[in-house]
Order: sequence, then structure tokens, then C-alpha cells
Amino acid sequence: MRKILLGTTAVVGAALLAPGAFAQPAATQVPAGGGAPTAGQAPLVPSGAGTGGVAVQPTPSIAGAGGLTVRLGGYFAFTGGYVQDDWDRGRSRNFQNGTTGAAANANGRARTDFRNDMELNIFIDGRASNGMTYGAVFELQMDNATAGAGDGTTVSFDEMYGFITLPNLGTLRFGQEDSAASLLQVRAPASAALGGDGEWDEFIVQSGLFSSPYLLAGINDGSDATKIIYLSPQFAGFDFGVSYAPNAFEGERTDIANSTSAQRDQTNIQNEVSLAVRYRGTFGAIGVQAGVGAMFAEAPELNTAGALINPRAQSVTAYTIGAQITAYGFGFGAEYTWGQYNGSGPGRAALAAGLDDSQHYIIGATYTMGPVVFGGIFGQAMQSNGACRVGTANASCGAGVAGTIRDLDDRTQTTWGVGVAYNLAPGLVLFALYNNVNDENVPTAAPTNARYGGNGTTLASFNGSNTRTINVGVAGIRLAF
Repeated sequence: MRKILLGTTAVVGAALLAPGAFAQPAATQVPAGGGAPTAGQAPLVPSGAGTGGVAVQPTPSIAGAGGLTVRLGGYFAFTGGYVQDDWDRGRSRNFQNGTTGAAANANGRARTDFRNDMELNIFIDGRASNGMTYGAVFELQMDNATAGAGDGTTVSFDEMYGFITLPNLGTLRFGQEDSAASLLQVRAPASAALGGDGEWDEFIVQSGLFSSPYLLAGINDGSDATKIIYLSPQFAGFDFGVSYAPNAFEGERTDIANSTSAQRDQTNIQNEVSLAVRYRGTFGAIGVQAGVGAMFAEAPELNTAGALINPRAQSVTAYTIGAQITAYGFGFGAEYTWGQYNGSGPGRAALAAGLDDSQHYIIGATYTMGPVVFGGIFGQAMQSNGACRVGTANASCGAGVAGTIRDLDDRTQTTWGVGVAYNLAPGLVLFALYNNVNDENVPTAAPTNARYGGNGTTLASFNGSNTRTINVGVAGIRLAF
């Protein structure tokens, strides 16, 4: 930690003292899906195109060893939220705690809160005489609050990778980085911070329930596991990418903190392959994006004791298609994702034996009027809950003949939302949004099928119902630099 802070301070100090630091270059805009920034004043753009809906401003650079340049970037965001969530109610909290009668004295959570979020990015760039560019990117995130951090924050490397780009041959990235399908996917458009997996999730308590509360996330980003990624140049509007990760973990350590599992213990998905193809083009005043992606991985083979899992979960697959069209200030698009997985981040968790495939879709629309972007989204996700066994501790099965296997209804999550974002100044964005979520038949742990042993899936009770209703309003300000 001390070395990181001292190094960052040195970079900032050198940048301030360098003569070129006082010249403010033109604003830049990061293209959809990544790549080199393009010059010019950056307008506020819809999110879902790989930019997060926020104009990115450059920072002064300094010369490093061997002629390398070092730049700083990142963002800071402050948000306030108002939440109405069935899981916050006292009755739901008593269900989670397993308390009844006089002991059931839990009360509801507060409905309002503030939060901070920030990232600091370090970009290192070099150019060889043959035109090859190379370097590294370090992304420090500061929003991973832990019980041991008195200030509610910790610092960790969300992404950390090197790259080499050869003219007309493409880019090779190596390290902790998103998967190829995630980098190139085309998602439904929305205003800043709005979406199926937007800011609303940040204010939701999920303890005691399975997975993240949003199921309408894009195809998984590879969990930033250590991997190799190839991204092609653009040919006639088309580009493609492929990536490979041997396991689900980050390669700077061999053991996982507070866990009995090491990286090579085969207790998580492994041998993940991700690939995608994308098209981007302009026809007069009409812009078009379309893409298709997929990922494949082997299910965990061993438990934490090193014994074979029997029955083993299904191999992981996830597929996604998406398209966007923009013209005269309007934007419209949709995405559809499906495959053998469960939980959020499609493709990060393997389906237990006997469970059906998952799927979700989202449609989105935006309208841009000068510095203001209005947006709206609607989507629905469905995931299998398998089956339960009657006459056991699993109350989700209800009454019936003891030992009977009963299929449970699928988990079905329906989400819609509206939002607005205002580009107040270069790099400074004000935004507000509202999301409504109805999540039916939410399991308390990873779903299973009682036909393969055990009692099967247990569903949570939300204030006496199996449906969780969430209403979230968020307003905030975001500074990108």
C-alpha cells in the first residue's frame, strides 16, 4: 500500500512540474468496447456501449524510463439513494435469522443512504520504431468495503494487464482484464448509471440470498481472472476477439484469502474460452452496432477437500447477441443472453445437475438533447430453481406426501427504469434514475434438484411472500478525469 501511494504521488508531482502539464489538450472520447481515444470535445453518450455513459478527459503525461509515458485517469462518484425493498422489512429479516415468536424482534432497515465510488487508473504507453505500441494498465478500485476497514474502503487492483499492439495485426493483452466477449459485447442503450445492472444494485442488501440481486447483467467479464486476450483490428466495420483463462482467479496469488481453496484446486470454473464478433458502421446520419459473443468453461471438478463432485455440475456456456441503432438524437437497442449458468454475470456459476438453462433480454432507448440524455430500459430474466423434496426441512415444498419430488417455479426477475444525465462540464456529469424490480421465487442458496440428492432448492420469504419487490431512486454526480 505504502509503495503504491508513494509511486502515485511521485507521478502526480512530476506531472505538475513538467512544462507540458500546463497545456490542456482537447477532450477525448473512449470508443465503444475500448480502444484508443479519439480527439475532440467529448459529448455525454448513452451507457451500455462500453463507456459507462461518461465523457473521459485526458490527464497530462510524463516521460518514463525508456521513453515510456505515464498517464493518470479514473473517476470519482457520489450518489444518494432512496430504497423500498421487501428484504429490508423486519419480517423478512426474521425469516433470514430463523427467529420466531418473542425472539423475532428484528426491525426494518433505513431507507436512505449515501455512497462513494472511485477508481484510479495508471496508463503506461510506449512506441517502438517499427510502429509497435506497448504498455500496461493498472486500475485501482476503492469501493470494496470490508469489515476490517475502519473507513469502509480498501484499495485493490480491479484490473492489471500489459498489452502489445502491432500495426494491422491487432492487440494482445495479458493479465487481469475483461474477457473478449465482455469487451466487444453490444448492449441495450441507457442513460448514465441506468441499466439492468446499473447503480440501483449498489444500495441493495443481498445477505442470505443467492447471487447478486441483478440477473440482467451483460455476459460475464471473466471476473478479471488472469488471462490472455487477442483483439483484432477493424476490417470493413468488423472486429473480433478471443480470450483464455485457465481458472477463475487472479494470478498474483496462489491462495484465496480466508479460504481453503487454492487457484489450481479445481473448485471453480476453469479453462474459460471467450470470443466475440462485432460490427460498427455509419450510414449517413444513422449509426449501427451489432455483435455476438459466447463463452465456454468446465464446471468445478473437486470440492474443497479435493474429492470428486458427484454429480458434477453442467459445463458452463453463455451466448449473447445485441444491436443498437442511433439517428437524429434517438437511440434504440436490445440484447438477449442465454446458456447453461445461473446467478448474475452470465457464465460465472455452473448449473447443478438437472437444472434448465437461463436467459434474459433487455430493450433500451435514449434521446439526446444537447448535453442531456434521457433513457429508459425494460428487461426480464428467468432461471431454473430445480426441484425440492416434500416432508423435509425445506418449507418451500409445502404440504404433501413425504419424499415426493416437486418442481419449483423458475426464478423470474422483471426490471424497468428511467433516467436522465446532464453533462454539466467536461468530465462532470449529474445523473438521476429510478428502477423497479420484481424478483419472484428467489433461492437462499445456489439452486439444486432434489432428484440428484438432498432436499433441493429453498426459497426465501419476503414479508410473507416469495416475491421480492424493490424500488430504488438514485441521484449523483460523477467526475471523470
